[in-house]
Amino acid sequence: MDIILQIILLIIIFSNSLSLMLGKNLFSFKIFKLSWIIALIDILLILFFFSLRQPIILYIIFTSIIVIFTLGLRNLVNSYNANTLGNNNRKQFVNFFTYFLLFFLIMLTTGVMKSLLFDSPL
Repeated sequence: MDIILQIILLIIIFSNSLSLMLGKNLFSFKIFKLSWIIALIDILLILFFFSLRQPIILYIIFTSIIVIFTLGLRNLVNSYNANTLGNNNRKQFVNFFTYFLLFFLIMLTTGVMKSLLFDSPL
């Protein structure tokens, strides 16, 4: 049950960070609109009845850093005047860097999921 709850938390965090990084609502289902509440309930269940494993804690920390850094870069580029010539180059760089961080986040997610599922002691 502990691993199932942590996998659910991992999927919720990944889907929320994906929609935040891309700036779009990829999922129109109502379950994803309530996913922050589901993640909070999931964290409380894990904390009270089970224990968080080290990979999921590190995943939450690194995902938070990646998402905040991406949102900061997008906010920095959007704060410049749209008429300047360099703004287009900055937007292209931020979009490239966002997709690179998204690829890194996908690799991190699969690594943590592998660690939670297959590296657990018998």
